[in-house]
Amino acid sequence: MEDLFRNFWWLLFPLAAFAFGGWDRWLAYRRSREELELIKTYATQGKDVPPELLKRFQEEEDDDEESDWSGLGRRRARNRHRRYSQRDDLRTVIFTGALSGAFFIAAQTSIIPGTEGPFRLVALILICISGATLLSVLVSSRFRDK
Repeated sequence: MEDLFRNFWWLLFPLAAFAFGGWDRWLAYRRSREELELIKTYATQGKDVPPELLKRFQEEEDDDEESDWSGLGRRRARNRHRRYSQRDDLRTVIFTGALSGAFFIAAQTSIIPGTEGPFRLVALILICISGATLLSVLVSSRFRDK
């Protein structure tokens, strides 16, 4: 069992991503169910449903129908992309650069015996991600005004 963890430690990351994705979907389901119950409550009492509530419920339904690979609706993804600033990209560059440095230091100092090769590989991948994001920031800032 100890060898299983030693050899396949990296599987914890995709498993955690699946778990958090499932948790997010469950919370979205609960939120939409509660909104529907609120609309039903208004209808049973004979009151008019607030238009903001109906609009929000309709937008979420449209987003679910038009969802893309990321799980976000097209409209929500567009709005998110508009709000996503160059400062966020620079944060990503700094964060992935720092992580790559930490993995490289861990590989050089042999903190965990036998992980020198995998840690160097992770550091190399993170350096590539950091460099690609930095290049994207530089190119997008160059052509943003045009």
